Order: sequence, then C-alpha cells, then structure tokens
Amino acid sequence: FYNKKENKKLITIPMVHLNHQEFYDDVKYKLDSLRKQNYTIFYESVRLDTTLYSKEEIDTIKMKARKLMGFHLTAYNDKENKSLPKALRNSKYANQTRENIGLTKTDIKIDVPLDTLLRVFELKYNRIILGPCDYLTGLKQEYNCQQVSSFKRDDVIMSIRNQYIEYKVLNSPYDKIALVYGKNHFKELNESFKKKGYKHLKEYK
Repeated sequence: FYNKKENKKLITIPMVHLNHQEFYDDVKYKLDSLRKQNYTIFYESVRLDTTLYSKEEIDTIKMKARKLMGFHLTAYNDKENKSLPKALRNSKYANQTRENIGLTKTDIKIDVPLDTLLRVFELKYNRIILGPCDYLTGLKQEYNCQQVSSFKRDDVIMSIRNQYIEYKVLNSPYDKIALVYGKNHFKELNESFKKKGYKHLKEYK
C-alpha cells in the first residue's frame, strides 16, 4: 500500500499461526530484508503481562478468555491441550513463534492484551460469569461449557483489535511499516486502509 498524501508505505504480511516451517522461514527472510530497507515492523500479540496479577487473578482471566474464545490459548499444536480442535493439536505443522519469524527487540507490538480485551467485552456487552462447569474443567481439558456468542466474540477478537491496529498504523510517525498479523484480520483492514487514502499497489513477495 502507498499513501501519496502522507508519503507513507505499508506492507501487509498475512500470517497463518500453524504452518510449514518453510512458511515461517520465508517470513523471517522478508522481515530481515525489510528492516534493511528501514521498515518498522508492527506485530500482533495478546499475551498477558502476568506480573500485574496474582495467581488467582491470572486463573480467572484465563478461564474468562476460554469462555470468550472457546478454547484455552496455548501453542496451536499443543497435543496436551484438549480444548483445542483435534485437527490443530495433532497437527505436524509448526506453530508460529517470535523466534521462528525472527522478531527482534526493535520490532513493535501493536495489539490489545488479553486482560484489556476482556474489559472491553464486559463494558460493551455484559460481565462474563464463570459457572461450576468452568471451575471444574481444567484449562487443557476438553471444553464443553457455555460460551459467549460468536457474534460478540468476533466483534472483540477481530473488529475491536482491527480498529486499534488501524489507529496505530494511521497515527504512526513511521513512513515505512510492515504489518505482521493473522490473515483473517486483513479483509477488514485492507478496506479500511483504502478508505483512508492507501492505494494497493501489488502483493509483497
């Protein structure tokens, strides 16, 4: 993408969080190349800062997040996490990590952390109430408890995060940005960038 008025360049790199290692090697190569061209790397991560909470509070956040997402968030190929779809946890594919795509300390995380996502959900919709089923089901056990509606889930997990990403990109002081994010985010984001004056030039390969 190129914004002529702002003289800004934006490269989007859609990610699949479970894929062949060769895919991540290619992403790492691209990011290394883009840094040499003075691009600033923006990446996603909803990782919780556990230093801010007690163990009990962390457990509650994890259970609420599971109720929101329908599974306990770990590596997607975690064979011990039976809350994940079977096709994922038994996959022979590699899981995306900071290391295998070559993220560095100079790269910038632009995302909404898990605790903030939960607060946004509860402010916009309703408090997430944990029941006996949630407390009695281990985080990595198969999850059959009542979940949040898919509409509300997608609004927070996708749309709210997309709004934040768009804001950070559009208001960034950097004139060359590479945005590394899950591919499902870009259908909405690409249209938003076009409306804000970014012209799609070509696919980055």
